[in-house]
This record gives sequence, C-alpha cells and structure tokens, in this order.
Amino acid sequence: MMLVLGVISIALGSFFIYQGLNKAALITETMKEENITYGAADGSIQGIIDTPTEAASMAAILKEHRLAQGNYAELDRTDPKRQTILNAMTMENSLTLAEMGYGLTQVVEGTGAFMLLVGIALGTSGVVGLRHKAA
Repeated sequence: MMLVLGVISIALGSFFIYQGLNKAALITETMKEENITYGAADGSIQGIIDTPTEAASMAAILKEHRLAQGNYAELDRTDPKRQTILNAMTMENSLTLAEMGYGLTQVVEGTGAFMLLVGIALGTSGVVGLRHKAA
C-alpha cells in the first residue's frame, strides 16, 4: 500500500511541478507580448517587464503616479484625469495579478516538490517493507 501511495504522490508531485513551471512560463510570455517598458524605474526594470519583481516595481510606480493625480471616486465625472486614473488602475491591477500569479506558481511548484519527497519516502518504505516481508 505504501508503495502505491508513493507512486501516486510522485506522479502528482511531478504534475504539480510541471503545471507550476508551465503557468510561470505562460505569465512571462504574456507579459513579453504586452511589450511594457519603463525607463525611469531607478534601474529596477530593464527592458520589457517580464519578471515578478519588475511587475511589482511597475505597479508601485503606477500607484504612486495615480495617487498623485487624485482619487478616481472623488474627481468630478467630467475631469479628464479620471480616464488617466482608470487606465493606470487597469495596468496596475494587471501587473499585480501577474506578480501574484508568479507567487502562486511557486507555491504549486513547492507543493509538487514536497509531494515528490513524500512519494520517494513512501515508495522506499514500501520497497523495504516488501523485502522485509519476503525475507
């Protein structure tokens, strides 16, 4: 029974790691396709924004600039700054979601690695148990 659980755990752990890596690559590729760059980020962004650190940096910059324009809900409906603020909020939210997505992929990869270790331990225990029982 332990051997079977070990094999299942190894299979699921491998699947989790694959999915985590696959989704992280998807996030990176999607960010590259958007071709978002920002040169005035004190060196925290180099070229196209395609890493969680760069996404977080750009989101923070956008938030700072957005808040300097005012609060969307407090501006008059005819104020042209409302559209600028709305655009900044959209970009900021997208970058924050990308950063959180990366974090989630790391959690999935870590869970998969743990499942692999547990699977190896269970499988090894199962093999040792079978050998001991046969002897």
